Amino acid sequence: AEMLKAQGYSTGIVGKWHLGHQPEFLPIKQGFDSYFGLAYSNDMWPHHPETQDYYPPLPLYEGDSVIQILDDQSQLTTWYTEKAVDFIDKNQKQPFFLYLAHSMPHVPLFVSDKFKGKSEQGMYGDVMMEIDWSVGQVRAKLKELGLEENTLIIFTSDNGPWLSYGGHAGTTSGLRAGKGTSLEGGIRVPAIFAWPGKIPAGKVQNQAAMTIDVFPTIAQLIG
Repeated sequence: AEMLKAQGYSTGIVGKWHLGHQPEFLPIKQGFDSYFGLAYSNDMWPHHPETQDYYPPLPLYEGDSVIQILDDQSQLTTWYTEKAVDFIDKNQKQPFFLYLAHSMPHVPLFVSDKFKGKSEQGMYGDVMMEIDWSVGQVRAKLKELGLEENTLIIFTSDNGPWLSYGGHAGTTSGLRAGKGTSLEGGIRVPAIFAWPGKIPAGKVQNQAAMTIDVFPTIAQLIG
């Protein structure tokens, strides 16, 4: 965000931050113009099933202010999506960088009534359906505004499934182990780069890449 802001980009983050919740570490002190979301993981709250009342109340931030204490997370994905689409709307006339970091499917899982019970894979499937809807809303807004061919979308995850949570964890499709390990199931995740007119549709990249490659890649693209 700092690099892009210095190049005239409008910068926004929606969702999970987890790089410090003290005022000096919040996103708007780290190059972001706007922020809406949680300052850390959504399981760090008093209702954690394994550590009841260990964590303080879970605050929802807008900018550098707490706007709500969350006792229910079922609207998070919907709120994040609305804020993301609104950011694109407001910044359509200038270069922008949007970082949308969904809290789901990190446990504890929550889903809105729009998708509750709609999948054949239980709560985890419902959550994934809502995230899929969210990505669709973002892409539809870019298309509506004629920005699709001038926008690089990067979709990926930070780690493999948290296997100790069973049906709330997803699957590695045969890779060994999961989150918390340095084995393939812990660190190898899907990544989709979409940029109509620049990246050929359906192209598969088999060479190793890491999320740390994103920064220099974007730096090169914007010069």
